[in-house]
Amino acid sequence: MFTPRRFYIYAVSAISLQAVVTALIALFRNLLVTGLDPARSAIALQITIVVVSLPLFLVHWLWGLRLARREAEERVAVLRRLYLYAMLAAFLGPLVNSSYNILSRLLASGLGASAFQRLYPRLPAGEFILYHLIGAIILAAFWFYHVRVVGEESTLETETGSLATVRRLYVLGFSAAGLVMVTIAAVNLLEWILFQVGAGLAQTSIAPFFEFARLLVGGGLWLVFWLWAERLFARPVGDERESALRKFYLLSIVFIAAMTAVTTAGFMLASLFRRLLQVRGEPGDIREAIAILVPMTVLWAYHGLVLREDTRRAAESPMQAGVKRLYSYLVAGIGLSAVLTGLGGVLGALILTLEEGTLGSVLKEQVSWAAAALIAGLPVWGWPWSRAQARASSQGSEGDAERHSVVRRIYLYFFLFVATMTVLSAAIFLLSQFVGVLLGEAAPGIAELGTALSFGAIAVGLWLYHGSALRGDRRYRTRALAGRLEATRVVVVVDAGEGEIGNAVAAELGRRLPSIALDTVLLPAGGEGVSGATPEADVENRLKQAGLIVSPWTAMVQGVVAAAHISQTILDSPAKKLLYPTRIGGYEWAGVDRWDSPVLIHQVVSAAMQILQGQEVKPSRPLGVGAIIGILLGGLLLLLLIGAPLAFFLF
Repeated sequence: MFTPRRFYIYAVSAISLQAVVTALIALFRNLLVTGLDPARSAIALQITIVVVSLPLFLVHWLWGLRLARREAEERVAVLRRLYLYAMLAAFLGPLVNSSYNILSRLLASGLGASAFQRLYPRLPAGEFILYHLIGAIILAAFWFYHVRVVGEESTLETETGSLATVRRLYVLGFSAAGLVMVTIAAVNLLEWILFQVGAGLAQTSIAPFFEFARLLVGGGLWLVFWLWAERLFARPVGDERESALRKFYLLSIVFIAAMTAVTTAGFMLASLFRRLLQVRGEPGDIREAIAILVPMTVLWAYHGLVLREDTRRAAESPMQAGVKRLYSYLVAGIGLSAVLTGLGGVLGALILTLEEGTLGSVLKEQVSWAAAALIAGLPVWGWPWSRAQARASSQGSEGDAERHSVVRRIYLYFFLFVATMTVLSAAIFLLSQFVGVLLGEAAPGIAELGTALSFGAIAVGLWLYHGSALRGDRRYRTRALAGRLEATRVVVVVDAGEGEIGNAVAAELGRRLPSIALDTVLLPAGGEGVSGATPEADVENRLKQAGLIVSPWTAMVQGVVAAAHISQTILDSPAKKLLYPTRIGGYEWAGVDRWDSPVLIHQVVSAAMQILQGQEVKPSRPLGVGAIIGILLGGLLLLLLIGAPLAFFLF
């Protein structure tokens, strides 16, 4: 089945079905809820939409259903599964909202409390509940139908690969939605409870029955979908344990919860310092901070335990390890930024105090916030960074992966760049002040010079530390590569005919690794003698000395470019083998682009370097549109980072 036809069927089905459901809900609400008093034209429009859209949907949906029942290919089509889960999400989202409105209104009525209704505020409680109940019933009916379809097709065809990814997006997406509802409700309910203590009752406008309804609906939603995700992970079959999306989901929650908890703790520390320094002004109510801190800490702790349990039950895939590494360096980067901000703020306040002779209220405020940022940021940076350094200093595959990680190098070079730009800005400012004095300008004050010197000193320390980490990584990589080259002994590059590819690969490897022992074996193409071909008597001896054999695939097939005993020698060799895809008549490669010679040489050299460095072999791909856009956005961010310190000192 052609993808355009499939796209047509499900696009029409989705649009027409959503039109039918929306019109049905509006029609029954207008007919049954007397307080709405709709215009006749509105009812006519809704009836027309149902009459026109329903047959259109049925024709296209039944067409797709017949194809799915007849063809296994249709049942495992990503577009069909995407349609089914998108419809499930489109029905379940409004269904959750209707359930929340019904439950909150029932609780408010049961407690005798007045509830503000944003939608149709003049509707009585009974009609308001009926209004949302109509939508809930219709949405639930369509949702259950699509659940049954997905269940039947999942029984016939196991959801793996892209199908499992679509399902994970649905499951983890609604699990996250439920968790957000639970967290908001927990924060608000805890704040409401805390404000019942003392004289703060009138300071909160939280309606507890709304939050209790949010807690019940969100808790049910989260439990259903999170337990579903846990059952999928517990299954011995399938690729759920290798899912990077699950790891991303857990790490995102841990990251958000941890950052919120640490930020809240920083606000609490700042409030404490303001009290100790007797800063005038409203210090803020600590009960609001506690109401945020407690749920976020629970969220952080629980999902951290789940992450550790996942790691215990299943080994991490390379993609999962990459997501985890990205999380670690992101947290460390935020923590270090807070530390640097706090340190700069404290030093700046102290220098201003030296000039003014007293610590005024403004400087006390600055010290309070800067010290809080410094103290709160230290553990956020120290914990993930120390673990990352431990991994980078270790031997074996984990240490190699950490040291070769692009994320780690981006992190280190980013802060190296920030430090360099800050030193540059400080140097420009100090030199400009010195030249100004020589030209007759007034000498700068202690505060200006001290601030520039302190920021420059912090930047120099940052530059030295991260430069040392980069040099340490380079030393480890050099030692590891030297050990592998020694163990590899000889790299034998095999080619046939004129040896264009083989000679170019050997030359490039020799340029990149001058200490490597290289040998080139040139086989006669088609068994015919070629000028410069390696004598057959020497070929077997050279191959037996190899630790890595780089060869066209044709050399492995007896009689294509090599004699039978030569091909067998390559097959029997214990050396690692890197095969590259040359093309000959009658043979094609699945999933491999048709490369010209320069691109093929680049790919072969890149793969050989990855093997010699102990990395997983991956193709070298050109930058895509997304990567180019990311680089442009990163460039804009760097321009802002350059401009910020310059603006601080120059204006």
